[in-house]
Amino acid sequence: MRSLVKIFCAFLILILVINSVPCSAQDAKGFAVIELFTSEGCKSCPPADKILSEISADAQKNNKEIYCLAFHVDYWNRLGWKDPYSKFQYTRRQENYSRVLPSKELYTPQVVVNGKIEFTGSKKEKSNEAIEAALKRPSTIQLSIQVDSMLNDTAYISWKLSKTDKNNVLQMAFTESGLVSNVNKGENAGKTLQHDHIVRVFTAINNPGNTGQVKMILKGRDRELQSEIVAFIQHKQNYSIAAAARIKNPGK
Repeated sequence: MRSLVKIFCAFLILILVINSVPCSAQDAKGFAVIELFTSEGCKSCPPADKILSEISADAQKNNKEIYCLAFHVDYWNRLGWKDPYSKFQYTRRQENYSRVLPSKELYTPQVVVNGKIEFTGSKKEKSNEAIEAALKRPSTIQLSIQVDSMLNDTAYISWKLSKTDKNNVLQMAFTESGLVSNVNKGENAGKTLQHDHIVRVFTAINNPGNTGQVKMILKGRDRELQSEIVAFIQHKQNYSIAAAARIKNPGK
């Protein structure tokens, strides 16, 4: 009888220990940060833009931790059409990736998954393979963000991290979806292009603490569009991404 009591007590202690361990969605499943480097001046990019939208729609339908970011680079603007969403800042980000990824190339449409693997963005099968592999690797860091307040076009966003590292950077992007362009010059002249998850604002916090707050200026945002704030932890040297979080439709 005593041995049964001991076993029962040990079982109760085990249950208490298990229930005392905090868990999150990222503990249970992995995540995928999908960065598409694209341009309205590139004739090969519209199919990749469409695939990104399909990936996003599937993720939302099936509750997958997938974060989509479309960075419009500016080096195609010389061909006669200036992409209204392009920034040199995003070209520089792609250049930084070219220094750490095996291909060492700068091209569009290029997809980078979790900062580790890259491929041509119009290859849907490759996208699916990379995403499924990423979703099988749970995050080792927990990240959460929230909007503390919105004042006109200024958002004050706080974050919480389960652990810190001096080599980490907290990247934060504001994206808009449902944007449409009628292109009348360049390689896509005559086409009407639809875009989702275009990065409109991108900022970084070096060596973030366990908690903190950042101010984002969302000047010119369209409140009728679907939008997101996507945050992720990225290593300074190898660019690998360790965790991600989002806020949907901030300020609505």
